[in-house]
Amino acid sequence: MRQLLDDAASCRVDDPVQARELALAARTIARASAIVDDEAEALYSLASIAHQRGHTDDAFALAAEAVEISADGEPTLTLAWSHHLLGVVHYQASNFASSLEQSLAALQVYRGTGHEIDEGKILHTIAVVYQSMGDYDRAIETYENALAINEPLGRRDLDAMVLGNLARIRGRRGEHLPAVNLGRRAVELSREHAPQLVGGLLADLAEAYVGLGDHASAALCFAEARADWEYRMADGQQLAPTDQLGIMLSEGRVALRSGQTDEAIASLTSALDLADRTDHRELELEIHDLLALAYKQSERFSEALDHRERHFALHREIFNDSADLRLRTLQVAHTNTTARHRTEITRLQTSELVSSFAAEHVDVDAYHLEAFERLASLAEFRGGNTTKHTDAVGDLAAEIAHAIGQPPEWCERLRLAARLHDIGKVAIADSVLLKPGPLTMAEFDEVKQHTVLGRRLLSGVSTDLFSLAAEAAWSHHEWWDGSGYPNGLSGTAIPLSGRIVAVADVYDSLATRRVYKREWNVAEAIRFVKSGTGAQFQPELIDAFISVMVAREPSLEAELA
Repeated sequence: MRQLLDDAASCRVDDPVQARELALAARTIARASAIVDDEAEALYSLASIAHQRGHTDDAFALAAEAVEISADGEPTLTLAWSHHLLGVVHYQASNFASSLEQSLAALQVYRGTGHEIDEGKILHTIAVVYQSMGDYDRAIETYENALAINEPLGRRDLDAMVLGNLARIRGRRGEHLPAVNLGRRAVELSREHAPQLVGGLLADLAEAYVGLGDHASAALCFAEARADWEYRMADGQQLAPTDQLGIMLSEGRVALRSGQTDEAIASLTSALDLADRTDHRELELEIHDLLALAYKQSERFSEALDHRERHFALHREIFNDSADLRLRTLQVAHTNTTARHRTEITRLQTSELVSSFAAEHVDVDAYHLEAFERLASLAEFRGGNTTKHTDAVGDLAAEIAHAIGQPPEWCERLRLAARLHDIGKVAIADSVLLKPGPLTMAEFDEVKQHTVLGRRLLSGVSTDLFSLAAEAAWSHHEWWDGSGYPNGLSGTAIPLSGRIVAVADVYDSLATRRVYKREWNVAEAIRFVKSGTGAQFQPELIDAFISVMVAREPSLEAELA
């Protein structure tokens, strides 16, 4: 079995098909022998091969299974790298919060193994996630931690990569002198330890020189980058198209910034052709944007409009594919981690089993809450939202409940229950839930059913928490004046939980950015909620809501007045 795993690792790059067969054979032997660590290693090997071949769903499912079967044992490298691979797949799906969670888990497990040599690599991944999230301060801090970790270990190849990313961040922030210093160090290291990075790092360094107004040094960097590319081509090396695209893009950006629009158009047009032939859509998107600007500066407005329209069309295509990948990774994660819980929930719907289970498990709520929260998260992602909405609604609902004098225990129970208010949307058809245009009356009637479906789903667990969650899911679209749904309840006939969650849900939906609308500022959102006093919302709850918001942000008091 050990020989099979080692052989699979040795031929993974050159012969992935053979590597997969070897890893499958190793997994079969490991499972038959009930050797969990080796089975997990075989699963991770299969996941890595699937990811290398572009089979993202398979990679995610296999890595998740490797984590599941080895998570209860001692920290192992297999567990660390499985978490890391899950983080990479989430990152590719633009699901940055989950990517960060998995990457941090990988770091924690890796440190528990006693190994050190690759800690900087995991830190680098975490920093890249922070960078993509726009959290540049944390990204810089994490990159610098990676440098400090690598220093005694001699990982100069990683240092070159880290310094290059630090230089890029500094350059994007307009800090051109630090960007030049960092970029020069990165180039020096890469020449000896990571020659495949030289061209891209030189192109970034050229842009930093242009920021300082040193166009001569920038031209030298570009010339050296192209010479490096041509030398490696002549040497028969296999080069990634992104290397050449990075150089061409940097040349185009620099020419555009310098007012040399003809040169910019020529460079960017060549880059667009290469990006299209090699299916690098993210780079193609940026090229269309730059070409639109270049043609506009040249007063060639028809061509500028053409590239702007192609940019928008490609952006929609990429967004749809990314959303689909996010949904599929969530569905795989949901299947792997909650199937046991959902089966148990169904089993518990008979009273005899509920009582026997309650005798064995003191905290039934904790047992089920994770599974239901994952279902609620899946519903949010399917609807184009984020899981931050569910948490925010729960927190605000609890604060409003505190403000009207409800017992602390009830308020904290509402905090958890309110997170599940839209769980019924998981059963609404994609064709309706994801419809980009207006809904028909029949479609809207189907959406309304998420309140009934949510109550039905949550009623399967007979505890105070889930009774409250079922009540809130069922009633949070009822209106104080009786014009809501699903039952047209009015006044205090609407459960208090539903009345409170209605306020929190509407506010957070307005104050959160969505793909179809801008993010309202806090004062705007509060005023809109206040406008529903006496019609959609109970007046006393609006007073409590405003007091909570002012307590959160005292400067609002004057603005709202």
